[in-house]
Amino acid sequence: MQLVIAAIGRMKRGPAAELVADYLKRTRWDITIKELPDAPGNVSAEARTAREGQAILALLDKESRLVALDARGDLLTSETFAQSIQTHQQRGVKKLVFAIGGQDGLGDAVLGAAHTRLAFGTMIWPHQLVRVLLAEQLYRAYTITVGHPYHLGH
Repeated sequence: MQLVIAAIGRMKRGPAAELVADYLKRTRWDITIKELPDAPGNVSAEARTAREGQAILALLDKESRLVALDARGDLLTSETFAQSIQTHQQRGVKKLVFAIGGQDGLGDAVLGAAHTRLAFGTMIWPHQLVRVLLAEQLYRAYTITVGHPYHLGH
């Protein structure tokens, strides 16, 4: 199964980008990052999220599942997150897309199309940090599924 991180905006070089690259490099899973352009700042937030949402939804096909990263989403344990990925794989899902919104979050079209809404707490996180959190949790999920001791803190 292919895992895709669909993120609005470009990740700036620096420590956060290095962390994302390091975590993703450690897994044996097929993970790609699709950086999608920010909508212009001179339009309304609703228009921006709608335009950005079109780019995210264009990545989907009938064999894809969409996970929207949203502060109002489900709070999962790392074990439950890992099990969710395994379940998608066992059900024959070809592509699991994790959507990270831009400055205005994700629009209604993306949230409505999502099979799951996932939160990393109830606070709002900068979208650059959400990439780091997601990359780490994907790596942690990988270690859980293969029985690596990283998850246990050893």
